[in-house]
Amino acid sequence: MKKRLAMLLICAVTVSSLMACGKPVADSTNTDNNVVEAEKEAAEKESVSATAPEISFTSVTADDYDYFTGHVQCLQITDDDHPELKDAVEKYFSGLVKNFNSGIEEMNDQAKQENEDFGDAEYQVKYSDDITVEIMRRDNKLLSLVINDYTFMGGAHGGGSYTGVNFDVATGKQITLDDLGDADTIRQVSKDFILDTIATSSEAARGNLYSDDIVNYKEAIEELFANGNQPEFYLDTVGITFIFQQYDIAPYAAGTISFTVPYSQYAEINDRYTPLEDAPYVLKLSETGLNSRVDFNGDGKLESVSLINTWDEETDRNFVTLTVGAEEQKEESGNGSWYTGYFIHNDEGNFVLVANDGISVDLYEVSHGITKKGHMDTTLSIKEVTDSGFTMGEKTYGDNEIVWSNEQQYGFDFK
Repeated sequence: MKKRLAMLLICAVTVSSLMACGKPVADSTNTDNNVVEAEKEAAEKESVSATAPEISFTSVTADDYDYFTGHVQCLQITDDDHPELKDAVEKYFSGLVKNFNSGIEEMNDQAKQENEDFGDAEYQVKYSDDITVEIMRRDNKLLSLVINDYTFMGGAHGGGSYTGVNFDVATGKQITLDDLGDADTIRQVSKDFILDTIATSSEAARGNLYSDDIVNYKEAIEELFANGNQPEFYLDTVGITFIFQQYDIAPYAAGTISFTVPYSQYAEINDRYTPLEDAPYVLKLSETGLNSRVDFNGDGKLESVSLINTWDEETDRNFVTLTVGAEEQKEESGNGSWYTGYFIHNDEGNFVLVANDGISVDLYEVSHGITKKGHMDTTLSIKEVTDSGFTMGEKTYGDNEIVWSNEQQYGFDFK
């Protein structure tokens, strides 16, 4: 077996050293000036950054192991206007790489032992650990990320764990609930909102959650928000999104479930991190069909929006149903088809983009009922949706991550 003693940390921590200075002679003028400068520096750090940070991605890959593969995707700040943020991001990802590095030998040895115990020379299992980054918000106030750590250690399938990371763009500080306001109040409001959202969702959607005498989603949510704790979260342009990991409130097949609590639901919240009023945004709808609740027109009233894939046992037919408020549109879908939805709020109104990757894309205007605005047949998959259009491409799976090619940009007129 080829071994490496250590992997290079390409996401290096910047280290600075300071020269020692002699003790100054006491001077009241200097002292006053120092206080003023310190206060000025503190005020500048507390101000909001003028611009969003520029970023790039790099990757650290584990090479030359017989029974292990893996990589860490790293994010870097590439401009010179956000020095505190640059240092904080470098430090965070260097920690990720260090932790990844420390577990390689053990996972490689465990996989080797499993292969020896199994004794099948033609079937060799490899363990893996792949860490990827998704940007959830990037503006002059916040850089919010979700880190997906997907591991495979034998068995029927691997599993992913998700971590929300939120950086203050001006200071580089990692934001906690305490930075948003009274943390206990935020937890209570968030928990109640999530439970109410589930309760108002369709029976078919609620059926994806644990609800028996052994495990019940209500008890699980209560426990996750108890004793000063909460699920992982990130801050997007809509609100605080809480992430429930696989098996937290639903079986593995339901995947990771998240709920976005709009900023408007909190009586008091630090407006340093909230977006501009009525700013455009995109919200991906729950793949389990649970409601998303959004303010369509800024009047403070929330409307429920959902998209759910179902199968009718009696007729043996598949359906996809879009629900907006009290209105519903149900269409038959092909066997094996899976539709995903994106709610879009922009200057033109409110829309839902419905995609069946590799087959079709439909656009609905939903400000007043549900009206189909466009349809497109396609062989491509959705890569990204923004408030002004979407990107599609050919999606393949490489050794460590999704690879996109033949990318094409579309506006909501599908041109």
